[in-house]
Amino acid sequence: MEKNKVFYNAVINEDLFFAIYDYIRFNPDCARQYHIFSISDLDKLSLEDWKDLAGDTIYWLEHIQFPNIYVLKDDDNSPGIDTWGTLYYQTLSYMGHKKIYGKTIRQMELDEIVKQCRDCIENAKNLRDEIRPLNDNDLNNI
Repeated sequence: MEKNKVFYNAVINEDLFFAIYDYIRFNPDCARQYHIFSISDLDKLSLEDWKDLAGDTIYWLEHIQFPNIYVLKDDDNSPGIDTWGTLYYQTLSYMGHKKIYGKTIRQMELDEIVKQCRDCIENAKNLRDEIRPLNDNDLNNI
């Protein structure tokens, strides 16, 4: 079951939030641009800021991390931030939510990994469109 994170001005899918969190952590220019210097600064973001930040994050996944995908074997370390680390973990979560079973990423060929990562990025774009203001129901489910 997919979960949401509730902030003062926005409700955002939990997986998309963690991708955004990584983007902020590993891109200091982004943190400065959005004036995020501590976790509490996230509550100061407007709904439009969240959508813009999600868009920047998706661009980063698609244009910076995606080109660095490589085949993983069972004894390889997980990818790091210098390659496709965030996209790797996002794709694992995406596959779990979509119940894509059979092969693990470590058992896949490059073309299969690329397909799953592309699908994950497309899903993130849809999740970006689902960022919305919070309502009373969200407050009851915190």
